[in-house]
Amino acid sequence: RSTRSLANLNSLMPITRQEKEDILVELKDKFSRAQSVAFGQYAGISMEKMTQMRKKMRESNVEFKVAKKTLLKLAAKEQGVDLPDDIMEGTVGAVFSYNDPVSGPKIFKSFIKEVEVLKLLGGMMDGAVLSTSQMKSLADLPSKDELLAKFMMMMKAPLQQFYGSLSAPLASFARASQAYADKKTE
Repeated sequence: RSTRSLANLNSLMPITRQEKEDILVELKDKFSRAQSVAFGQYAGISMEKMTQMRKKMRESNVEFKVAKKTLLKLAAKEQGVDLPDDIMEGTVGAVFSYNDPVSGPKIFKSFIKEVEVLKLLGGMMDGAVLSTSQMKSLADLPSKDELLAKFMMMMKAPLQQFYGSLSAPLASFARASQAYADKKTE
């Protein structure tokens, strides 16, 4: 495994063929495991904001990786996707969403509001290339966890109503019985 991380690829020292091959293997693995991959420009982001973004992404099982565009294109091609040049403009990073296809684009888009230099370029999901507008629409969808929470609330409401309708007559009966008992003791 290469001693150089993907984040250090933009250094001034050229990388060796072996390092490129190692990085390509790593990227192929990430592309194969990801439910969606978003691409975005990140040039000009402060190290502090980059660290915050990556931390937030890790919490949602999302990774932001930087690699040479040619290696990103080769890894995507292994998944049967030819990335167009307009998705790979400028200094590009890849956002890999492993558990939920929405979480990565959603987090990246939320940081775009805070950091003006970030720009969503497009992405890929289910073997298809997604445009910038499609990725923004994907980012606007509720996440898997949000949908599960809404579903649980929908399931819980009828049960609460059923419990309320069962317990109301019993409570009324208990109050009536108590009132009758109180009246009898008088």
